[in-house]
Amino acid sequence: MRTHCAVLLSALCGGCSNWTGFGFHAEGGELPRLRQALALEARDVVADVGAGQGELTFALAKEVRQVFSTEIDPDRLRRLREAKVANVTVIEARPGETGLPPSCCDAIVLRRVYHHLTEPKELNASLLQALRSGGALAVIDFPPPYFLGRGALGVPTKDVIDEVTASGFELVRVADDWPGRGPLASYLVLFRKP
Repeated sequence: MRTHCAVLLSALCGGCSNWTGFGFHAEGGELPRLRQALALEARDVVADVGAGQGELTFALAKEVRQVFSTEIDPDRLRRLREAKVANVTVIEARPGETGLPPSCCDAIVLRRVYHHLTEPKELNASLLQALRSGGALAVIDFPPPYFLGRGALGVPTKDVIDEVTASGFELVRVADDWPGRGPLASYLVLFRKP
């Protein structure tokens, strides 16, 4: 059984070191849905928390006035900074802290990041502090395969809702049909800061 699980996980990951099959692609159906869910406007300030390679950061930079791009990994931080996009500010994050300034953002996006959080309570408090009143938080992730627990790959929607609302956010809606690439079906949970 363990061998079968390892083979399945390997097939799902397909080279988890770069996750190219799971990356954001601006030409796909995700950006229009995200734009609508967050009611993005050109004057908005948005944060991409856990930016990875920066695909979503750079797509958002074409849509809004300012993007804060946060990342923990030093190599990814370096690459994001080397891109030198005028309206993108790159910020080094820590496991329980986004590094975002207080009340800086109209919207924050965590795309396929939440399941990696080791300190969700602390990070959710940091997200709440970084949003302006009425600001939106979009958590895009996927449920874990039934044989894996949280943190390995994916996170149940209920866990996201329970943890984020416990930090002071209000649940707006859940979309179980979120578009994206890769073999794992995604969902979006949209929250608002009161």
